[in-house]
Amino acid sequence: MAGAFGSDWTTSEPLSDINIVPLVDVLLVLLVIFMITAPIITHSLDVQLPRASLAPGTRSNQTLVITIDQEGKLAVNETVLGPLRFQETVQRFDREIRRWQTTYPGTPAFLRADRRIRYGTVIQVMAHLRRIGVVDVGLMIEREEK
Repeated sequence: MAGAFGSDWTTSEPLSDINIVPLVDVLLVLLVIFMITAPIITHSLDVQLPRASLAPGTRSNQTLVITIDQEGKLAVNETVLGPLRFQETVQRFDREIRRWQTTYPGTPAFLRADRRIRYGTVIQVMAHLRRIGVVDVGLMIEREEK
């Protein structure tokens, strides 16, 4: 009697339900493909990141530390050169940096500037280092205590 009321779909009615299993299989395959190709696409740029540590084989006594205090006095490592506003100080600075470059070529320079000094003074020293040929310059900071 079940066939008389049309509830038996296996005999004469076509199957009209959507089979979800192949659809899920295709979606999972696409997901795996995107997961594999996404990191390759995002890392396609050639970027040279700046170094934050000492160069290999560099000892701590071979690092170039340039210090600017609150009054604008300039020092290279432990040698105080004088106020930055004087031309004689800039010439002594040039000589010290060039001597350092010939003694320890390729070592990075670190710039320690007082937080109360004008930003333009720091940029002026960095631009002067760049003109001399020192391109690897790091800025030194103090860590905040939490």
